[in-house]
Amino acid sequence: MAANNAPASGQLPPPRFEAGAAGWLRENLFSSWFNGSITVVSSLVIAIAAWFSLGWVLTTADWTVIATIGGGFFIGQYNTELACPGQNCFWRPQLGLLLVTLLLGMAWGIVGAVGKKIALSVAVVSAVLAFLPYDMRSMGLDVRILLLANLPAVFAGWALVRYTSLITVQRVVIIGVVIFLLILVLLRGVPGVPGLQPVSVVSWGGLMLNLLLAVAGIVLSLPIGIALALGRRSSLPIVKLLCVVFIEIFRGVPLITLLFMSQVLVPLAFPEDFPQNSVFRAAIIITLFSSAYMAENIRGGLQALSRGQVEAARALGLPGWQTTLVIELPQAIRNVIPAIVGQFIALFKDTSLVYIIGMLDVVEIGRAFIQGNPEYLGNARELFIFLAIVFWIFTYSMSYVSGRIEEHMGVGTR
Repeated sequence: MAANNAPASGQLPPPRFEAGAAGWLRENLFSSWFNGSITVVSSLVIAIAAWFSLGWVLTTADWTVIATIGGGFFIGQYNTELACPGQNCFWRPQLGLLLVTLLLGMAWGIVGAVGKKIALSVAVVSAVLAFLPYDMRSMGLDVRILLLANLPAVFAGWALVRYTSLITVQRVVIIGVVIFLLILVLLRGVPGVPGLQPVSVVSWGGLMLNLLLAVAGIVLSLPIGIALALGRRSSLPIVKLLCVVFIEIFRGVPLITLLFMSQVLVPLAFPEDFPQNSVFRAAIIITLFSSAYMAENIRGGLQALSRGQVEAARALGLPGWQTTLVIELPQAIRNVIPAIVGQFIALFKDTSLVYIIGMLDVVEIGRAFIQGNPEYLGNARELFIFLAIVFWIFTYSMSYVSGRIEEHMGVGTR
């Protein structure tokens, strides 16, 4: 009878120090005396740095400068009396944020867990902003209600996908483009429409400006980069030469120089009566600059493909354009997803360079405030640490989404 109580396999459980947390520590951190020594030394260095850093953050640092600038970090001078004389324009960026949250809710319903984390994070943070201790003149009740409405908006977007058949992947893309254009109309204003008094782009600023430039650059640079990569591989000499010249010029000139040149060169490419502004010019230059690097990323993915697939497609009688668009291009993009997302992250960070042409992005808002208020010069360290955290949150989110996409598509595993 005792023999019947033994495990059917007859195997003993693993040693206590080779399973669970102890096993993970032994395998990854203390697998040898050398690795164990590095682990101990690194732990001591990290502990000492964390001790002094947290001590400064919790006891010495003065974070009042962040609260003083407040909404300026997000919308710059958009709601000042100079931008909207006699009106409250604060609600317009908040309504744009509400539309973005609705779109993120739709994305949650389509992509699942990744979209859920991002959508809920944006909605919760936006709702928390409604409780900032500003007086009613700085943040009216209408703005607070719009910020709180982000929570039901994200669930409304999710419900549209989950419980109806109205929203598909293709429609979400179209809705995203429409929402982006609608946000631009809201921010710019429409003459003669009550409540939508035109606001000069000079007053646009803060994180709102960085995100607008980044979204425009990301959305446009990918298709332009694909077209340039295909053009560089073209058998037509003129097309190939033009693409090579474009790519090498934009890759060989610093973005700062191109931004300076945009004030002179971009107007030459459009009719004299074509409406232009600094945001428009910066968006064009940032998009073209990113497109040149994107083209090389895509071209690298195309060159990594086996020629056997192209030959098989030709044997099946597929025309060249079908072979490229249906067989080569999807695989090339899949293989270079890390490089593409890396380019998007670099593009987002490069939007902070627009300060050199007089635009007040989120970094320039902070720097200008410190420079114009000498009493806060001692808080420059806290200010730029806060700005670094803001950029890190956005770039890490992009990297996280990229990692989940790679995992889902099996990049590097099959």
